[in-house]
Amino acid sequence: MAELVANMDVSLLAIAVAIVVVIASVLFFVLRSLGKSPTTVLICGLSDAGKSQIYARLGNKEAEVLTYTSMAENSFEWKLGKRLLRIVDFPGAERLRKNLIEKYLTKERSSLRGIVFVVDSATFGKRSRDVAEMLYDVALESETKVPILVTCNKQDIGLAKSAEAIRSSLEREIGLINRSRSAALTTTDGTNQIRTLGDSGSEFAWDDLPIEVDFVESSVAPDSIGLDSVRQWIKK
Repeated sequence: MAELVANMDVSLLAIAVAIVVVIASVLFFVLRSLGKSPTTVLICGLSDAGKSQIYARLGNKEAEVLTYTSMAENSFEWKLGKRLLRIVDFPGAERLRKNLIEKYLTKERSSLRGIVFVVDSATFGKRSRDVAEMLYDVALESETKVPILVTCNKQDIGLAKSAEAIRSSLEREIGLINRSRSAALTTTDGTNQIRTLGDSGSEFAWDDLPIEVDFVESSVAPDSIGLDSVRQWIKK
């Protein structure tokens, strides 16, 4: 009988030790993941907005201005003091939009430190709806958990819209997208099961979002305002 009790004690002790080891391992990985700061800055936007130009200049202020549309994802590591950031330039082709959402805005969302959304200020008047649609999806699919910088690029061109004008226009467009998507996907019983940005519907305002969305102006042209505002936002 004493031997049976002793064997039971040993078994219980082994089980207890195993449980402790499992709990300790889980806590270790959870705490390590929580303590790991996001390091990726994603540059995205419509084609021909100047994303690759900004990407190249961030890595090298003297880099040659690119004049072709990039169709491949690029990245480099940027050392800021003791921090090492990964800057990613993602192509703006519509056929690659699904890859953008699945890879960076879903699977690797926790690694994102920020999103730099590039807008062509010179053609914004013609493409405002397209810009708004993509920005809407970027903010929505990132679950409004990642800070966004909307950089209104090509400010050296005479017809370029100001950052304030673009901010106001996108606010109105996103309100319209909220309304149209809600109306299109309202269920037959009258309940709405579609996700939208903010809770104010067509009366959308940037302040409705739980994340910070900043608007700045930029240009890579010689003797222009440059990219200082973009660099400062990434560094903060």
